[in-house]
Amino acid sequence: MDLVRDKRVKDALMNSSVQNMFERGELRKDHPLQRKPGRWSVSDMEGLIVSVLKDEDIDSIKVCEQLTDNGVILWVIDGLQRLTTLNLYLNGGFKLGKNLEFPTVAYQSVKRDSEGNIVKDEYGSYAYELVEYDLRGKYYSDLPVELKEKFNNYKIDMVKHLDCTDEEIGYHIRRYNKQKSMNASENAVTFMDNIAKEVKRISLNNKFFKNDIYKEMERNNGTIERIVTESVMCMFHLDKWQKQSRKMGEFLNKNSSRQEFDRLNDNLNRLEAVYDDCFNDIFTSKDSFIWFTLFDKFTALGIEDGSFAEFIRSFKRNRLSERKFGGESFSDIDRNRSTKDKTVIVRKLEILESLLKEFLHIDRKGQKQTDLEAFIAEVLDTDVDALHEDMEFYEESLDDLTVKTIKDGSKLLSDKNRPSLLAMMVYSYQNDVNLDDWLKDYAKSNDTYLTDQRKNFLRMKADFERQNAGGNIKSA
Repeated sequence: MDLVRDKRVKDALMNSSVQNMFERGELRKDHPLQRKPGRWSVSDMEGLIVSVLKDEDIDSIKVCEQLTDNGVILWVIDGLQRLTTLNLYLNGGFKLGKNLEFPTVAYQSVKRDSEGNIVKDEYGSYAYELVEYDLRGKYYSDLPVELKEKFNNYKIDMVKHLDCTDEEIGYHIRRYNKQKSMNASENAVTFMDNIAKEVKRISLNNKFFKNDIYKEMERNNGTIERIVTESVMCMFHLDKWQKQSRKMGEFLNKNSSRQEFDRLNDNLNRLEAVYDDCFNDIFTSKDSFIWFTLFDKFTALGIEDGSFAEFIRSFKRNRLSERKFGGESFSDIDRNRSTKDKTVIVRKLEILESLLKEFLHIDRKGQKQTDLEAFIAEVLDTDVDALHEDMEFYEESLDDLTVKTIKDGSKLLSDKNRPSLLAMMVYSYQNDVNLDDWLKDYAKSNDTYLTDQRKNFLRMKADFERQNAGGNIKSA
């Protein structure tokens, strides 16, 4: 029979001990499923400090213990706002305001004379007095020593759930926040125990989200996390689009991959490199995921990223949102239909793609031929005019080769990967080498590609030359 052990213990620790654990990282505040600190108003923060200084009760802190290969981790799952507020006040992060309710606190102190000497009675015993202290406008450093000690020694009740899995941590976070203001975006993250760390990795660290496009409130209330999940869903799983945040989180938790988040992160880095203020009115929190998806499609064309920034400027300057395709414009859809319906998202993308192709003068095949030829000429150091004459032949040869060597469904067949594959085909004719056996083996062992088509081509070329090191291969 399996032994049943306690799954929960309760303890009371001094505030100073808790803060030391907090600052040393022994008490972790950054679980991927946890929402961020900084959600409280100034009034909420001041109220907590006053309660502690008056020795009033506050809610207990909830912690989940997790056993890992790297040791025992204690995750704060409820009470993060309380702990960060206490820590911020302790370290001089804010002072108490002038509008405190019941702003005075009473405490007993040793009586002193006008020169600061301790007063004793006729028997040599200390004399004491009751002091009423006004807390308004006070930093922690302004407090008398008696109140500093009261703050440091305040007992914080801590409930610890033992030996928790990621799923159990998510369950406890939801349970404790059922009656609290956890919004839909924050709640959705708790269902992503497999991928929450990827969502947070991008939302917290990617520089694109630190631009003026997004408000500070959006960075703290889960909006950026929602944009990240919507972007991955739209870029890779649009056919399974889920309108509700929770269902989207559950779907991605089972079906998305690290590689998908890496690609989004790479795209964001590329957008950051060409960012300017014209982006601000376009990449709204409502439509960012659609524009990120459009940029992902753009990367397949092998065109410099600056051209996408030029399109954004044209979209704003020339009011392209009002251009009608099939009787409706991008703005018409925004005004008249629910913006998170799948049909709306698909239609918005169709309109934006049409506008983008028109701006870039792209032909019906979806390739800007002159730019594609320029890309291949650059990576192979060859003449672009000579390349143009045989381009149709190279295209047909590549189509014949991929049908024979690459299985349907392989990401190597993606339109985004075509520029580098076509460059490999031109390389093979220039060097009079056969790609059939190599590409068949390469497709079996590599089902992914680099979004930077120049780097992707160089990786494939290096692999081919390594596999054929014994042959007579000229350098391209």
